[in-house]
Amino acid sequence: MKGKVAFIGSGPGDPELITVKAKKYIEEADVILYAGSLVNPEILNWAKRDAEIINTAELTHEEIVNIMVKKAKEGKLVARLKSGDFSIYGALNEELQAIKKEGIDYELIPGITAAIAAASSLGIELTLPRVSQTLIITRASASVPMEGSIKDYAPFLNKGASMVIYTGVHIIDKVVEELKEGGLSEDSPIAVVYKATWKGEEKIIKGTLKDIAEKVKKEKITRDAVIVVGKILTPEKYEFKSSAYDENHYTGFRVANQDKLKYFEARYSVDKIFAEEYLKELINALKEGRGNEKELISKMEKVLSEGKINPKLRLEAEEIIAEKKRGLT
Repeated sequence: MKGKVAFIGSGPGDPELITVKAKKYIEEADVILYAGSLVNPEILNWAKRDAEIINTAELTHEEIVNIMVKKAKEGKLVARLKSGDFSIYGALNEELQAIKKEGIDYELIPGITAAIAAASSLGIELTLPRVSQTLIITRASASVPMEGSIKDYAPFLNKGASMVIYTGVHIIDKVVEELKEGGLSEDSPIAVVYKATWKGEEKIIKGTLKDIAEKVKKEKITRDAVIVVGKILTPEKYEFKSSAYDENHYTGFRVANQDKLKYFEARYSVDKIFAEEYLKELINALKEGRGNEKELISKMEKVLSEGKINPKLRLEAEEIIAEKKRGLT
């Protein structure tokens, strides 16, 4: 039997917030390595009775890799559980490269990262129409070298961005100071979510840059938390609606009530497959006297020359063009 390693994002805490595929692998795994300091141990209840379960919290990278390689080469299915989603500060690359080097089969099964879980706990969107269209995920550190800092990215929060900061609650004073140095005012909203989705353990602390550090220290939170910063934390101040569902906005699936011509013109400009729909709207506009006749005729002739049009519609268009041109002379 050929062995395999499944890297699994085990979610933010609530054991039900993992994928169906992740649960299936946990149930079938011969060996389970899990980050005991971060992964909810309740998830291990799905393991089969004879599964070998290993807590990696006190192991080194080399020890973890050696175990995975050894067990996989023995033909076993190895489940490597990582907190949240392994693509966000999940130390995936060093383990994955080692597995690849050994020629071992592997699979990546994503999970829900803490930033997403925290947003749900706060009851907010990380992006808000006309308020924040960009999300910055970053981290803070007291000693680990990094390229770029919170101070460097903070100015973007005044330009339509929001920020989620990992590994920063233990140095909350430094985080606040860097945000201020980056241009944020003291009344900027900020929140800390501790153990997002962990039943009975989750804590939410809301405040501003002026008072959040004091509030966090009062709650004695020094780990397992993310920091959320931005206008998205006060959605009640904004009444903007998403354009995707606005009756006056056209999308790839819905045409705006009063602007079908504009919609199909835009679609046709990027995909000629919409030639017939666009031509029909041009014909309607010409018949109803909407718009400049010369411009409409010119656009129709262009579509007829380059688009794939069925004979019946082509004849109709050519006849109305001829009729309108006679009227213009």
